[in-house]
Amino acid sequence: MEDKLKLLKEGNQQAFEEFVIEYRKEAVNFAANILKDYHIAEDIVQDSFAFIYVYRERIREYSTLKSYLFSIIHNRAIDYIRKNNRNITIDLDAISTFSPEEQILDKERRKSFIKSFNSLNEKYKVVLYLYGFQELSYKEISEVVGISLAQVKINIFRGRKKLKTLYNEEIDQ
Repeated sequence: MEDKLKLLKEGNQQAFEEFVIEYRKEAVNFAANILKDYHIAEDIVQDSFAFIYVYRERIREYSTLKSYLFSIIHNRAIDYIRKNNRNITIDLDAISTFSPEEQILDKERRKSFIKSFNSLNEKYKVVLYLYGFQELSYKEISEVVGISLAQVKINIFRGRKKLKTLYNEEIDQ
């Protein structure tokens, strides 16, 4: 078990504070990309941290503390979407690393990619986002989403293939 996870499970206040400081920003970004609402994402992340602290003795062994946190956030975000009948979309504009010149030249391609990505099936969007933008391992994605390692690999493969097809269709139009 990861040392931080062990300390957190034992109720170490400093370990919890460091955990919150280290993962808060990534956690809010992850939730916001699922929910498309920054304020709701902050609420869900705060609730997730509180849940972890209150029920720390229930913490299961995950490969990383980040994957445990993201699994809770993912589940709470999906619950929120189900309760409020919302669709999952991911805004890739917020993750752009292009220079200003490249942004001007690639604006249409980025729009096409975002449109293609957002038209993917939800299960593909989530695993591709976790893999490509949060840089989680297959095992961590399996823990976050609650599916088998084999299914993660299949979803990433199929999601990439479908994304490529959708993107090429969008570019050709």
